Amino acid sequence: MTAETLGELFRKAGRRFADNVAIISRGEERTFAEVIENGWRLTHVLRARGLRPGASIAAMLGDRVESLEVYVGLALGGYTAVHVNDRLTAPELDHVLTDSGSVALIHTDQVSKVAAESALADRLSAWLAIDESPPPGATPYAEALAGAEASPLPIDRSLEDIALIGYTSGTTGFPKGVLVSHRAVVNCVKLVPYAYRMPLQGHVAFPGGWSFVSGLWGVIFPHFYTGGTVAFIPGATPEEWGRHMVEHGATFTLGLTPLIPGLLAALEAYPEALGTLQSVLHSGGPLPAELAEKLVGTIGDRLVETWGMTEVIGPITITNRGDWTGHGTARDIFSSVGRPLPTASVRVVDSDGHTVPDGEIGELVIEADTMFSGYHGQPEKTAEVFRDGEYFTGDLGYRDEAGYFYLTGRAQDLIISGGANVYPAEVERVLLSMEEVVDAAVFGLPDERWGEAVSAAVVPVPGTEISEEAVRDYARSQLAGYKKPVNVFFVDELPRNASSKVMKHVLKERFVQGTEDEVEGGRR
Repeated sequence: MTAETLGELFRKAGRRFADNVAIISRGEERTFAEVIENGWRLTHVLRARGLRPGASIAAMLGDRVESLEVYVGLALGGYTAVHVNDRLTAPELDHVLTDSGSVALIHTDQVSKVAAESALADRLSAWLAIDESPPPGATPYAEALAGAEASPLPIDRSLEDIALIGYTSGTTGFPKGVLVSHRAVVNCVKLVPYAYRMPLQGHVAFPGGWSFVSGLWGVIFPHFYTGGTVAFIPGATPEEWGRHMVEHGATFTLGLTPLIPGLLAALEAYPEALGTLQSVLHSGGPLPAELAEKLVGTIGDRLVETWGMTEVIGPITITNRGDWTGHGTARDIFSSVGRPLPTASVRVVDSDGHTVPDGEIGELVIEADTMFSGYHGQPEKTAEVFRDGEYFTGDLGYRDEAGYFYLTGRAQDLIISGGANVYPAEVERVLLSMEEVVDAAVFGLPDERWGEAVSAAVVPVPGTEISEEAVRDYARSQLAGYKKPVNVFFVDELPRNASSKVMKHVLKERFVQGTEDEVEGGRR
């Protein structure tokens, strides 16, 4: 599919779209030519410090126009960019630096305090801070680039060399470094515009940031490849979001599930945004069917629902326009993540790895053109999930008769209660449809009678009154009796990691001592 490295892809785009605006953030902007020029300057800065192509450079970046220059520069220089989530703490940063073997760190001002608390930053070969008041020991990024050359250098990398290391969420322990080759990331960058229906030289209103590595190959890099502009609007109110889309003629926007109500409000206030908006990508976990239906009612066939993961570097399944206009044949399109792209295949297997019939739940297994190269320094972990060219995802789901796929949860989260399988995602979907509930997580707790008891941590809408029995009764009205929560715990918020994923092991540890052996009306 590709014969060029990520650096070569960036170099060509910089020449082809030189005068286009590549990025807007914090009221600043950079053209493609400016991004490429500063990217080469960064390469010369790192070379001057003795860092050769292939060295791992950690990038812990927030919303600055310089952030794009950093990733482009590292690719041009043939370095391995180690993506560090800007929400990590100093100990977590040190873990990533040590695990990845990073020899340099580049960060923005938002995380200077964390970098200053790192035990390793001042021991690295280079420490650059995109900050007007950098931490002691760090070199100001602007000062370093100001004295550097901008002349191009040979891009001496092969397709199987590692372009990026992205870290998994680490919901139950330390995250693993996912090795991403130039082949895999470039294949993804060229696939995404087709999959997400991105127009040439478009404009994305991006309510996210640089926290998640998937945002690089799923939004930022593909827009650079197609000559588009990425405008960062993190924390935008619905009013600001809608106004930005209208004023800039946004062609693309996206949101995690919690942001979808805000997007709906933005489009209600600024319906004229639909005049240019071509695609709305939903990502970051299941979208409740009721919310998906409401979203399609507003944006029509612009919705792009997808399923992917860090290890497979991009989308695996996708919906298309016909799915939302009644021309699809899915059993329940509002609960589906679509069908596999032509670059991937998906099987549903049992515990022995055998394909199961349509409609039967099992583990989803993937073969794709964008597959990762393994976990950094952990061959045993790689062997556990990567077998005979297929990636065993740990996600549970099923395929319907028309070839559409549905997610039911993670294998590690499956609750076996009284011999029956309960899939937390199914129960969570019902709880989230309650008017009084703003967030919910479902997990299993030990139970002498049933083995595991279905348990729910529920975040009520502020100012509302809701009882445990009301939650059980509502669940029982929508689900089989054995699926309703036996234990209901009300919390102010759910514990989430740096990737915003719920840490269910924390909930289990917190509530395992607080369960009751028997709850009135527990099971029927």
